[in-house]
Amino acid sequence: MQINRITVKKDGVYISARDPEEPGAFRSRLSEKLTKAYREGGQRGLDQKIFELDDSMQIELRGDHPSIKRYKDTLHSSEAKEIFADYGQKMEELNKNMSKQDMRDYWFGPQTPATIAYFNKHWEYKQILYKQLSEICPPVKQRTKSVVEKKR
Repeated sequence: MQINRITVKKDGVYISARDPEEPGAFRSRLSEKLTKAYREGGQRGLDQKIFELDDSMQIELRGDHPSIKRYKDTLHSSEAKEIFADYGQKMEELNKNMSKQDMRDYWFGPQTPATIAYFNKHWEYKQILYKQLSEICPPVKQRTKSVVEKKR
């Protein structure tokens, strides 16, 4: 799903989205998943969920709307490069501790204690990555009342 705008309203988080397979206009809709993340963790929780969905390729951030640009800018920042490098080192170390058979089992075989431990640690490292990215994401610029009044 391609997203070109994210808006937090009183009743939830709205996204302007479209299916990349069916090019057409972006349509605004309430996102239950993002609303839940926002209600549970506030803006940082929402940011963390956006980074997770982007990383897992469930969404594609499109355009230069400020609500999208802040995520793109974060992902291309020098701080993010350091965070990704640290994550890469952790994953390298985790992979070194797995035997070839365990790695094969992780991808193609039965679940074993080693593959379950690997999966859990990998998930933990991913959650730390998303949390760190959300912490360096610039704050949302709030529209002031005077800006809204000027538009009238």
